[in-house]
Parts: sequence; structure tokens; C-alpha cells
Amino acid sequence: MERWLSVAAGGALGALGRYLVAGWVQQWSGAGFPWGTVAVNLAGSFALGFVVQASLLGGWSGELRLFVAVGFLGAFTTFSTFAYEALELLRTGQNFEALLYVALNLGLGLLLVGLGMAVVSALRAA
Repeated sequence: MERWLSVAAGGALGALGRYLVAGWVQQWSGAGFPWGTVAVNLAGSFALGFVVQASLLGGWSGELRLFVAVGFLGAFTTFSTFAYEALELLRTGQNFEALLYVALNLGLGLLLVGLGMAVVSALRAA
């Protein structure tokens, strides 16, 4: 149960952090481009790389790693996990798998967002 609480507490703080950081950056940069999301994704990617390496070298407890990496950063941005996993596939020589992973996530992600929107529009029109 401690592990679930670590993830939940980190997730609550990460979601709040995402809301605050993305909102601040977007307000500062204007509405023409989603700079808030870009800022959160890039900051989260750096932070996940830092946390993974620091936890491996520094002997972090399982609960602390779950709180920061899975909870906080998972709620702050899942893009960081996507970037880390793609890099790990490349680092381990799984180049085809890395390309497939990126293509599936981006290509099907875009397709499914559009499909979800189309379903709502079709249901509304019915």
C-alpha cells in the first residue's frame, strides 16, 4: 500500500505542477502555439533522465523512485516516459523496435485523437 500512496501523492503534485508550469508558460508566450505543453514535455524529459540516473547511482529507495519518477513525473508529463523508453530501445541496439515504438505512439496517437473527436461529432449529430 505504501507504494500506491507514493505514486498517488507524487501524481497529485505532478498534475498541479503541470497545470501551473504549462499555464504560466502559455500566458507568457501567448496563444499562437502550445509552448506550455512543449515546456512541460521538455522539462519532464530532462527530469526523468536525471532521476533515473540519480536513483541508479545514488541508491534511492523504491518509494522515492516511485514518488518522483512514476507519480510526479508521470502526472507532470507522460512524454518523458515515451522519450526515455524510445532512447532505451536505441541504446540497447533495438533500432527497428525504437522506430516502431515512436511511429506507433505518434501515428496511432494522432489517428485515435481524431477518431475520438469524430465519434463525439457523429454522436452529437445523430
